[in-house]
Amino acid sequence: MASPQWNFDIDTHLNRFIPRNRISRLPTPMAWFLGYRAEPQPKIGSVLVWWWAFVGAFLGLLVLEAVSRTAVFEAHGAPVIIASFGAAAILEYHTIESPLAQPRNTILGQLFSAVIGITISKLFHLMPESAFATYGWISGPLSVGLASAAMGVTNTVHPPAGATALLCCTDKLMVDLGWNVLWVEGLGCVLLVVVALVVNNLQRRWPVYWWTSAELGGEKRVDEEKRGNMEETVHFEWRIVVRGSEIEVPDWLILDRDEQKVVEALSARLRHRKRRDPGQAIVH
Repeated sequence: MASPQWNFDIDTHLNRFIPRNRISRLPTPMAWFLGYRAEPQPKIGSVLVWWWAFVGAFLGLLVLEAVSRTAVFEAHGAPVIIASFGAAAILEYHTIESPLAQPRNTILGQLFSAVIGITISKLFHLMPESAFATYGWISGPLSVGLASAAMGVTNTVHPPAGATALLCCTDKLMVDLGWNVLWVEGLGCVLLVVVALVVNNLQRRWPVYWWTSAELGGEKRVDEEKRGNMEETVHFEWRIVVRGSEIEVPDWLILDRDEQKVVEALSARLRHRKRRDPGQAIVH
């Protein structure tokens, strides 16, 4: 007996409300570094891919390290460099065409996982110390499992975010930061994305998309309406419409006397038919 197939895609419900991408309307240099290409981006050799992956990972994490050394972060003992960012750098600067490496997954996947990890950690720390000593180790696996499911439901799967959820429950510094992890995590993700927009667009293209590769904001419906209107206009230019006593002839078409008699005869027959049948008859 075949198992039932249960499918759910949140984008089928969300995409109609997400605005369409307008990056192509920006000045060319700005649009270029936001991932827009008027023509397909040519492929580069694997050696150049490795080179730019090295440059991107080095610069991206270097920026995070530099920010973490500012007075604000040092005063709070908050790290911008989180172990999961090392894995994220491989995705953001090496496998840049992967859906897992696009901005939506990079930012939202990390934030969702951080929220889940922090929540689970705080719930477990509500236990008495003796109970936490016995069952606290479950919090890490539970947070990663829930983060994986949440990323699947929201189409934001980002493997390094699993490490973030785990660290929120197992790393003492992250546990002590509590909800402050969110702004640390968010800033780190944004900085990685900004560096990726520069480095990845020098000879490659990133992101492939910002939200999804599917149509957004009722794009399909609008395009169909436009196409229908265009087809109607084109057809009207190439047809004569006789609707009862109303005759529509394209401006470019001049009827001679015999042709006018034919059209008028058709109009008379339609008017006669309309008196017998209330339904409106149309001849093209």
